[in-house]
Amino acid sequence: MFNFGLMLETNWPVGKRFDLGVKTFTEKEIISYAKQFDPLPFHLNRKAAESSRFKGLVCSGGQAFYHFYVNAWVPLFGETVEAGLGIKDWKFLAPIYENEKIEAACVIQSSRLTKDSAFCINRWEFTFNSVKVNEKQVQYLLLDVMHQNSYNYE
Repeated sequence: MFNFGLMLETNWPVGKRFDLGVKTFTEKEIISYAKQFDPLPFHLNRKAAESSRFKGLVCSGGQAFYHFYVNAWVPLFGETVEAGLGIKDWKFLAPIYENEKIEAACVIQSSRLTKDSAFCINRWEFTFNSVKVNEKQVQYLLLDVMHQNSYNYE
């Protein structure tokens, strides 16, 4: 486990990679997510998906990010968050198909203290790669977050 107390005293480790895990999205998960957040035919219906440009059932664009954000990033860093500042350059580089294994990671691309040094503003680079397709990147985004600068992690 990472020592957040030390990390914040010496600023956040720019360039450090954090692995967020691996996930395979099932038909049931894709359809359930789509019903709530992105009810397009190629996310909801296998037959419609097979006749779409994707030729198969695909995840909603945000599904992978939100899965790894909620289940991996927030448990690691959520208690340090003061505010989200924005998402930039969210790229859907390739579709994520049903039963395709996706691995996610993030890197602190930059970090700076606020003028009063009470907070750090970090730019996180998130990458999502298909494990079965030679680690091909399928999604990318930058997330700007204001973090507390005094945080004790036990």
